[in-house]
Amino acid sequence: MKTIFVKTHFLILTVVFLFIKIGNTYSQSDYTDDYQRFTISANFAVQLAEYGELNNKLAEKGFSKFNQINFLTSGDFCIYYPKPKLSVHANVSGYSQVINQKNNISTSLKNTGIGVLLGYTFFSDKKIQLVPQIGTQFSWLNLDITSDIADNSTFTNYFSGDANQYGMTASSLLANVGILAKTSFLINENFSNKLVVGIKTGYSMPVLKTIWTVNEKTLNDGPTINPGGFYAGVVVGVEF
Repeated sequence: MKTIFVKTHFLILTVVFLFIKIGNTYSQSDYTDDYQRFTISANFAVQLAEYGELNNKLAEKGFSKFNQINFLTSGDFCIYYPKPKLSVHANVSGYSQVINQKNNISTSLKNTGIGVLLGYTFFSDKKIQLVPQIGTQFSWLNLDITSDIADNSTFTNYFSGDANQYGMTASSLLANVGILAKTSFLINENFSNKLVVGIKTGYSMPVLKTIWTVNEKTLNDGPTINPGGFYAGVVVGVEF
């Protein structure tokens, strides 16, 4: 598992470096007002993940299935290069679910993603800009199945019974394609910072087989999942 993390981090950092290098190369200009701009934003979206095989295996063992609909939150840092109209986006995202069953068993998941995207801005001189994006994302999904405990249980009593939890992690490398429609306006005429608002939609899908692990040991027959899928939401940020 550690090897996977190291390789993935190296890949993402390499892609970020290459995207920034491309932007710097094509942004060389003799104009003094052709400067890089930075944006920090938050994205609130609905994401339709694909858990078909996982839900089938859970149902076979009598556990609850996960919903396809997830409420995604993410943070994005963007470098924009005006001359080539290119932008580099680095983001961190996440969502979670908890399903409570009648037999006092809870099934939960928590997904975290780290990604990078390269965008191109259309209508850069207009009030509304369109930014198609393409890139990659690495996803960690933590799956836990636990037995509920009574209210006011003690630490000692909890450990006095049998182990009551299954925990495993699914790692996925995703390709991500999306489009952002945004506009910006001055927050205050005395400052150059702008408020950015927009909507973003897209689709992400795995490019490699899902890797399931427990305590850094690989589970060879794990189900294939897509923790990404279709997403759509609103973007709010500040441009510097």
